[in-house]
Amino acid sequence: MSAALRELASLYLTQALLLAVAPPLAWLALTLLSRLGRPLSARQSLKVARGVLLLALVLPLLAAAVHALVPTGPRFTFERSVARHAGRLPAPLWEPRPVAEPARARESAPALPPVLPAAALALLVGGGAFITRALVRHARLLRQLESLPRVRGVGRVAVVLGGAGMPAFSAWFPRAGRQPSAWVVVPPALLEDAESFRLTVLHELQHHRQRDTHWAFARLVLTGAFFWHPGAYALSRWMASLQELACDEALVATGRAQAQAYARCLLQAALSVRPESPLPAGVTGMSHPTTRRIQMLFQPRPARAQGVSVLLAALCLVLVPLAALSQGVAQGRAVTLAEAQALARSSQPEGDLPVVVDAHVLARLNALTGSEKGRAFMKRALANLVTQREALSAPLRDKGLPEGLLAVAVVESAATNMPETDGRPSLAPGLRGAGVWMFIPETARRYGLEVSEARDERLDVARESQAAAALLSDLHARYGDWRLALAAYNQGSEKVDAALTAGGSRDVTALIGAGHLNDYAATVQAGLLILRNPHLLD
Repeated sequence: MSAALRELASLYLTQALLLAVAPPLAWLALTLLSRLGRPLSARQSLKVARGVLLLALVLPLLAAAVHALVPTGPRFTFERSVARHAGRLPAPLWEPRPVAEPARARESAPALPPVLPAAALALLVGGGAFITRALVRHARLLRQLESLPRVRGVGRVAVVLGGAGMPAFSAWFPRAGRQPSAWVVVPPALLEDAESFRLTVLHELQHHRQRDTHWAFARLVLTGAFFWHPGAYALSRWMASLQELACDEALVATGRAQAQAYARCLLQAALSVRPESPLPAGVTGMSHPTTRRIQMLFQPRPARAQGVSVLLAALCLVLVPLAALSQGVAQGRAVTLAEAQALARSSQPEGDLPVVVDAHVLARLNALTGSEKGRAFMKRALANLVTQREALSAPLRDKGLPEGLLAVAVVESAATNMPETDGRPSLAPGLRGAGVWMFIPETARRYGLEVSEARDERLDVARESQAAAALLSDLHARYGDWRLALAAYNQGSEKVDAALTAGGSRDVTALIGAGHLNDYAATVQAGLLILRNPHLLD
């Protein structure tokens, strides 16, 4: 599965989730406000519904944009072992001891069917068929409107007489040039009642003023993209109903229509129009529930300042975390402690640096594999080790040190030979050094490296690697524990000695948890686990 397809699937699923959650929350909030005697006006409710649509579609995009900065867990399944992927993933730097379980997994696990590509194809075909059908009806209606007799023009809107049995409706179609793109259709029977004719035209013109006919195309795209989703249809119907209420309210509130006369017009329209098939996209009609609309005319609801913005902001407090969480769940899950420990055991070479997986190592592992920046850093380190490995590991072998200490160079510099002023990232906290092993000047001089304005031997990979091997050897001889030695490599022996005294323990996990040591040793251990299991970066 390609990364792009996976990202699109995550985005689509998150939007589908928000479409199922956001409209009911908004409806419940509006109902609660009404029960508390603080109802929003119909026009404000319409703005809320439109805002809900935008939030459901836009928030997942924002969540995807910040996914690189906020780790949400790697795309990981424990069954995707190194053995299963040896043919198409980068080889690990160390060959683990042969174990029977990965071999059985490779023999018994058939290739998974391309479920996601097949689902994407089905959605594209279904959505395309839905939208194509709507656009065909759209084109047919456009030809019909152009053939209807025109009564008058209001600005760029053409008012025409409908055919037999055709209800009153308004329509807009995107067209270039000077041809009419907006219509108001009125039944011929209204010509006998001047007041009803006037009110009907005013109502349909209000749809154009509110851009309801434009938003109808947004509803078409919504129901086309999510043709299988009941929430998409429910939101579309809710918006259509609120559009009618908002038009009614606007006409009565502005004094362009009297409530009693307007109610008679609505009742006449409901009685005179027989049920028809749904109108095409870009069309809004008067065939919506009449009783509720008439009741609303005599129950004025004053517009409340900041009512819409406050309600949408409250919805964001719920939807933003949900969108961020959904992005992580849809893209994959984090490695669990048990899985990380099993990976450490299965990929541990004999006699090499052991990986002690605790909560701190697990947190650093998921942070590195669960963000774009972390994965990019580790992939760059893997690429650099291809060329630097022998130069870095030879001094370690000469000192009888485990090759897994290469993870120190990975964490310090992504195995990159960098001057002290280089701006490329490092995972190591504290003072910035130079070279692959990031020696600070004081430590470099103590181990025989020249650091002066004329020469900086920290940038000599061979010389600095020899010094790093000597330093790591001394630290391990002093503490007899590789995790304590790693902590001293970053924080210094004095800091580690003080931590041992204050903590009363040699357990690095406890010392990190108590705040006596930073998480450098955990970061190196997490980096080493990734080096031995590069499929975690896939």
